Amino acid sequence: MIKMRPRRHFFVIDYLTMRYSLILILFSVACQQAAAPSLNTAEETAVSPRPTVNPEELNLGKDIYASHCASCHGVNLEGQPEWKSQNEDGSFRAPPHDESGHTWHHGDPTLLAAIYEGGARFAGMNIGGTSNMPAFAETLSNEEITAVLAYIKSSWPEDIQDIQWEATLREELQAK
Repeated sequence: MIKMRPRRHFFVIDYLTMRYSLILILFSVACQQAAAPSLNTAEETAVSPRPTVNPEELNLGKDIYASHCASCHGVNLEGQPEWKSQNEDGSFRAPPHDESGHTWHHGDPTLLAAIYEGGARFAGMNIGGTSNMPAFAETLSNEEITAVLAYIKSSWPEDIQDIQWEATLREELQAK
């Protein structure tokens, strides 16, 4: 008489294979979650609303813009003609700050650095040109610089203001 082995042996092997496969899958998922940024708290997941600006700050910004910025960037924030072309000396022309330009593509930290440092912020960078923009860190107060930026941003449509605010939040998060 031929003895047949019970099929239980195959079941045990299949069970162990499934068990180790499950452990491997769970380990892989855990590793992926550990590598992903944490989004566990309301503070980390909530997008703070775009700040509101008071009329006094906008009026100050408008006055400062008129006296310090409009001669290059235009009375109506339109920038210099053919602003995407460089001057003969290799310097960049003053870009528009209205919605037709690229100002709104940058977050507040980048824009504030541009105002504080002017063209000097490009020193040592290989960007294919220079900027003649003066630094305003010694000329204007923090309040005046913030007001100018608020004035510029107030000219943009709501959707562009939202996009720029998201860029600000990304830059601030990357700086942490």
